[in-house]
Amino acid sequence: MADNAWMLAPVWSSDIVYCETMAMIEEDGVCEASFARKPGKILKVESYDRQTTYEQGKDFEIVGDKLVLTKDSAIPHTTWDIFFLDTEEQALKDRDDSPSKFGCTPIKTTDGRYVTVFGIGNPQFVTKWQICVTYETDEAWQGYAPKPSLAKLPGLAEKLSKGEPITIVLYGDSISVGFDCSGIYNQEPHQPIWSELVMASLRERFSSSITFYNPSVAGVDSDWAYENLQERVNDKQPDLVILGWGMNDRCTGEEFGVKAQRLIDGIHEANPDAEIVLMASSLANELTETPPFWFCANQRDHGSALAPLCKEGIVLADIGSMQKELMKQKRYIDLTGNWLNHPNDYLARVQAQIVNTVLS
Repeated sequence: MADNAWMLAPVWSSDIVYCETMAMIEEDGVCEASFARKPGKILKVESYDRQTTYEQGKDFEIVGDKLVLTKDSAIPHTTWDIFFLDTEEQALKDRDDSPSKFGCTPIKTTDGRYVTVFGIGNPQFVTKWQICVTYETDEAWQGYAPKPSLAKLPGLAEKLSKGEPITIVLYGDSISVGFDCSGIYNQEPHQPIWSELVMASLRERFSSSITFYNPSVAGVDSDWAYENLQERVNDKQPDLVILGWGMNDRCTGEEFGVKAQRLIDGIHEANPDAEIVLMASSLANELTETPPFWFCANQRDHGSALAPLCKEGIVLADIGSMQKELMKQKRYIDLTGNWLNHPNDYLARVQAQIVNTVLS
């Protein structure tokens, strides 16, 4: 498959799953990880940076729906110990020693330990233990899958069909900025941020000139988004706005829906014809559903809160529901770039696949 087209092959429908990530964590003397879909022929197993290829039979075996490391495997693996601290004293030292100097009090887990913050701004701390597996599958996907929804954005669809110029604004938090795609850190394999993959697909499929703005800001929420709506979105006079909030909104789903509607109204007051994609955020580490930060809070409810807001001109890209489907088989450590709340390259590609499908 040429260039980056394989990155947009949907994990839920393609007969080849490309570069699915699995973390190699040894537990009780065994190092194994599950596939999202039932594996057929294994086509390639690579390091996360895709610089090293591993051999079936020598480095790993497939046992049922799991990839299992052999005794003498060359695949790097670790234990859960590097991701947790047992005491607050250890967690404070971890914070002070971390490359990003992430300035917060220790982040307690739901089982009384603390999570390391070494992965924040330093995804290789996590991803060096992940491998990328490309495999064939004939298993039919069950559960949530996005549907093509461009017809429900009639203004955008008409302009694209006629080749007229359009303006798109992506407005969201750190995940919309592009964290933790390897490309944003200039690290191998230099995967473009997910929005660049979507824009490249639109430009390939349509002749329209597409002006794309991404005024997203890390660490802020939808209240901040509303306060800064005019300068960052409305002044651009967009044909389409993609809203990517929720990771930093710790409110209930019901309250988040109200805040999303306020953003919609604020956009339409200035640009009545602007059409909107509402993104339900990907999910944070479920072990961080703890005070005072609540990195994991109510994000799992955002898809169902946003769905009732959809109508002609407003559609939903539900990243969280897809992640919940993936996590029926996979662990959070298989999908994250920072062990806290950012997707890795694989989950970022899934986000691109969802948005690209919605805009089809």
